[in-house]
Amino acid sequence: METALPIIFFGLLGFALLTYAILDGYDLGIGMLLPLGSDSEKDMMIATIGPFWDANETWIVLGVGILLIAFPQAHGRILTALYLPVTIMLFGLILRGVAFDFRVKAGIDKKERWNRAFFIGSLVASVSQGWMLGAYITGLQGGMINLLYSGLIALLLPAFYVYLGSTWLLIKTEDVLFDKALKWSRLAIFPTAAALLLISIATPLVSESIAARWFTLPNAIGLMPIPISCGLIFMGMVWLVNKPRCYQAGL
Repeated sequence: METALPIIFFGLLGFALLTYAILDGYDLGIGMLLPLGSDSEKDMMIATIGPFWDANETWIVLGVGILLIAFPQAHGRILTALYLPVTIMLFGLILRGVAFDFRVKAGIDKKERWNRAFFIGSLVASVSQGWMLGAYITGLQGGMINLLYSGLIALLLPAFYVYLGSTWLLIKTEDVLFDKALKWSRLAIFPTAAALLLISIATPLVSESIAARWFTLPNAIGLMPIPISCGLIFMGMVWLVNKPRCYQAGL
């Protein structure tokens, strides 16, 4: 059990964070897309995430809780190194929550103000998460190169969320908004691929143990399904946004 429990908890931690990135990612993406819609489209976009968005954020709470309970030393080191971006992210998430509720209760003359607040909160939270991801991949180290890399991931991760949000709208909407979402998804998919490529390049560069596995035989052969599956998934993503009617057909 001493050997199995860390693996089990690490798997649960990875599952919680992956689930958060996918589920909260699409409503963060819709928040960033909100200024691009008309007034009626904004209401429709918010309505598509209304029943889900609050629950989606609980996955990050689960992930941080597992990190604290199962890996307290890592929790202390990671959150100490990422104290500022974590704080900024929390402010962004709080602003989103306040704006989401207040836009419903606000008068017509103040509704657009809360729409902008929801957009700003979504953008701030997404950029902060991108910075944290970049800093974590580079080993929480300083230096100009690492800071530039973190800044680049901070700019590219929101594109992934925008892609998730736009494809969510492809499932939930139709007509004009559907066509707009299709255009947004096509614009976001290649920055998403660029972020994945940068992460794939940086990971072996900052970790000697990972580099040893990737660039030595027979380990490289055993790991080959990972880049192959990623390439196939990306091609599938491109195919989906170029065959949009499969969403409306339920395929």
